[in-house]
Amino acid sequence: MTALTADSLPTTARPLGRRISTIMLLQLTNPMTLIGWPLMILGFIYVLNLAIYGLISTATEGASAVGVNGGVGFIWVYTLVMAVQSVNQTFPLALGFGATRRDYLLGTGALFTLLSAGYAALIATLAMAERAVDYWGIGLRFFDTSPDFSWFELFLGTLLILLLFASIGAATASVYVRWKATGMYVFWAGLVVLLVAVGFLLTWTESWGAVGDFFATAGVLGTLAWSLVITALGAIAAYLILRRATPTNT
Repeated sequence: MTALTADSLPTTARPLGRRISTIMLLQLTNPMTLIGWPLMILGFIYVLNLAIYGLISTATEGASAVGVNGGVGFIWVYTLVMAVQSVNQTFPLALGFGATRRDYLLGTGALFTLLSAGYAALIATLAMAERAVDYWGIGLRFFDTSPDFSWFELFLGTLLILLLFASIGAATASVYVRWKATGMYVFWAGLVVLLVAVGFLLTWTESWGAVGDFFATAGVLGTLAWSLVITALGAIAAYLILRRATPTNT
C-alpha cells in the first residue's frame, strides 16, 4: 500500500478547457432533460399542429391559414426552464466534486451556448424544409417565422432568442440558489415594480412612439441584437450571485 504524502499529490491544476468540459459532461449526465425531451415534445407539438391545420384546410376546402404559428416558441421557454433546472440541480453537485464557481459558470455557459446553437441550426433547417414544401399546402408556418429570412438569418435570430432565455433562466436560478424563496419573492416583486415604473415613465414622457420607431428602424434582427444587452446582464448577474452562493438543501 502506497502512502500519500504532500509531495505525491498533484500540484499542477488541470487545464481550463478540461475543467470546462468536465462541467459540461456533468450537465449532460441526463441527456434526456437537455436534448431528448425538448425534441420529442417539440415534435409532438408540430405533429399536433399539422393535424389541426390539415383538418382546417379540409373543412375550408383547401383554404390555408396565413401567419406564423408560434408553436416553435416552446423551445424558447423550455430553454429557460432547462437553465433553471440545471443551475439548481448541478451547482451544489459540481462544488461537491471540487469544481470552482468560475469553472462551473464557464462550463454551464459554454454548454448552453452550444445547445442554443444546435437548436437554432435545427430550427433554421426545418424552416427551410417547411418552406420548400410550401408549408404542406395548408399554410402551417411552424418553424419558419419569417419567409424572407435566409437560413443564416433564421439561425442567428433563433440563437439570440435562445441565449436570452437561457441567460434569464440562469440568473433566476442563481437568485433561488443563494436566497431561496425569499429571494424569489423579492426578485419577482422587484421586476414587476421595475416594469411598471418603466411603463409609467414612458407614458409620462410620451415616449411610446419613439420606442416604436426605434424598434421599427432596428428591424427584427436589429431588435434581437439589442437583446444581447439583457443576455449579458443576466450572465453577469448569475456570475456575481453564484460566486458568493453556498449550496444548501433547505
